Amino acid sequence: MDSVEKKKLWIFVAIAYGVTAIMSIFMYIGLRKEIDITAFVNVQMMYPACGVIIGKLVSRKDGGKLPMGGYITTLVTTVIMMICALMSLFIRLDPIDMGEAGGGQIDAWNLISQFPLMIGGVVAYVFFWVCGKEASENAGIRRKNIKMSIILIAVFLMLYLGRTFSSIFLSDLINGDSANWDAMKEVFTKPVTYITAISLPINFFFAFIAFFGEEYGWRYYLQPVMQSKFGKRLGVIILGLVWAVWHINIDFMFYTKDTQIQMFVGQIITCLSIGIFFGYAYMKTQNIWVPVIMHFLNNNLIAVLAAGDTSVLSNQSVSWIEIPLHLLTSLLFIAFIFAPVYGKKKTSKAEDGIEVR
Repeated sequence: MDSVEKKKLWIFVAIAYGVTAIMSIFMYIGLRKEIDITAFVNVQMMYPACGVIIGKLVSRKDGGKLPMGGYITTLVTTVIMMICALMSLFIRLDPIDMGEAGGGQIDAWNLISQFPLMIGGVVAYVFFWVCGKEASENAGIRRKNIKMSIILIAVFLMLYLGRTFSSIFLSDLINGDSANWDAMKEVFTKPVTYITAISLPINFFFAFIAFFGEEYGWRYYLQPVMQSKFGKRLGVIILGLVWAVWHINIDFMFYTKDTQIQMFVGQIITCLSIGIFFGYAYMKTQNIWVPVIMHFLNNNLIAVLAAGDTSVLSNQSVSWIEIPLHLLTSLLFIAFIFAPVYGKKKTSKAEDGIEVR
């Protein structure tokens, strides 16, 4: 790794982890003040991409084209969302009643922060779409291997549902009842479940920038760096651990309030398992939009299977008995670590798609 690549790596770490650490202090203040901290969680997804973008801009020397419109929109959107999150600590607003169809009450600052996310997402998507072949190639955002991309997204969807339903089946088997399966059957009797599912493709274009925010950092940038240094398999495993640790503030302050250790262990399993599959999909397609879409589905299908209730993401309770069950069902994704593409020898950064400018 030459000096330019080291500089880009340090910039990435400083923003993806440094900004996350600083904002975590304010998250904790919000938690102590019993303020909804969802706005902090939403903007955190943007930091990895910002680290990559700033690294590219600072290290740019030869004037190669980049999608500047999309890059600037991503950075500006992140700053505005950070301001919204910080303002929530000092300006109290009453929750907004969205009605039963809208999921009940929603924190006002959470809703306000959604506007720059949606507007920035649409604008950035347009800029990325029209930036031209050279700029999209330099930025690693070209849409490649479309047929394989569609196949792998479909495979991910099947594996995701397989993991979910097998977890329900095994949980009921252990408990000796059918409570979880009965609850799931009820979900599929509600029209809102199908409305939420049908709306996913539309929602993607308004929310994609958050998932691009993570995947542009983890899969596009850091995965090739890790694999170049540690090899294909070990590199993606280390990346999974790095990704899991990045979530630790959310695990301890947002996802749960009383079972933090269990949640963090579960997060490690999740990041390792789907990180292996996301990594596999990216290596097979070299199309960053594939893991972006997969990440979007991974997060949003939770709401679909909860009949449109997005509140299920926060204040969860995880028991230790669920951890080995989660590991067992996650083997569906973990098995891809043995795919032939992971057996290849270490490659150079240029071969892995890293821009060496």
